[in-house]
Amino acid sequence: MKFIKSFENICCDDVIQCVFDLNVLDLNVYKKLKEVGKSRADDLAKKMDRERSTVYRSLQKLTTCGLCTKETNTIETGGYYHVYSCINAKHVKKRVEMCVEKWYTSMKEMIELFDS
Repeated sequence: MKFIKSFENICCDDVIQCVFDLNVLDLNVYKKLKEVGKSRADDLAKKMDRERSTVYRSLQKLTTCGLCTKETNTIETGGYYHVYSCINAKHVKKRVEMCVEKWYTSMKEMIELFDS
């Protein structure tokens, strides 16, 4: 988790980026996916006017950190494709709260050890 220097101007995007170690593009991909609903990487890339591989990397990161899910669909003539979707906002909020609580507890423990 990155440390945010100024807490005065912090916004939700800053917290999400910090907690899940996302960059601005990852967050924009998440927002666009949330806006459009389920989507394939290539379709999302077209909507964002970005390269498919760039959007795909962000989707992989979002899936790894648990903000998105990936569903594999089979093509009848052979092959497969993935469809991505965002997890419920309540689950994201709960995960952020848990992470912040763990961070707070850890920082308190470190402060207690500061004198020794």
